[in-house]
Amino acid sequence: MGKFDAYQVTFKTMAPAEICKYEYLLGNKFFVDIDGPDIQKGKVSVSLNVERKASAFELKFHFKGVVYVPCDRCLDDMEQPVETDTRLIVKLGKEYAEESDEILIISEEEGALNLAWFLYEFVALAVPMKHVHPPGKCNRTMTSKLKKHATKRTDDEDGDGDFGYMDGEPPTDDEPEEIQAPDPRWDALKDFNVE
Repeated sequence: MGKFDAYQVTFKTMAPAEICKYEYLLGNKFFVDIDGPDIQKGKVSVSLNVERKASAFELKFHFKGVVYVPCDRCLDDMEQPVETDTRLIVKLGKEYAEESDEILIISEEEGALNLAWFLYEFVALAVPMKHVHPPGKCNRTMTSKLKKHATKRTDDEDGDGDFGYMDGEPPTDDEPEEIQAPDPRWDALKDFNVE
C-alpha cells in the first residue's frame, strides 16, 4: 500500500447527483511524507464533499487546524492556525490537464485522482505570507542578536515597545536624532513641472 493511497478518490463509479463525503486528518507524517517546501509539521482536519453534477464533479473542501512554520523574525517554529474553504472542479476527458486553478481534467479511462498534493497545496496557500510570533514570544537570544546588528527601524516590528530606537529610548536634547541629508542627485527632479 502506497503512502498516499488513502487520498485516492474514484469518480467514474459515482451515480448522477450522488454526494460522497470524506474526512482526512493531515498530521506530521503526512507533511513529512509529502516533503513540501513550506510545511513539515501540523495537524489539519479536512472535510470533503464530492458531488457529481451533469458533466463534472464538484469537490468542496474545508480545512481547519494548525501548522508549524518558521517565524520570519527569529526562525523558531511557531504555531500557525489555518482555516479555509476551497473547491475544485474535476472533469473526465482524454488526458490530464489543468484548465484553471479550479478546473482539472483527468483521464476518463482512469477515472480517479489522488488528492494528497492538492491537500498540501491548499493548506500551504492558507498560511499567511508573513508569520511572526506574537509580541514577546520570539526567541530572546535571536532577538537580541538581531537588535545588536540592526540599524534604527521605522516601526515597532517586534512589539517590545522600542519605538524604532535601538536602546528603546528616543534621543534626548543632548543627543539629537541623526537626520540624513537628501541625496543631491534628486535635486534635478525639482525642476520638472508636472501638470
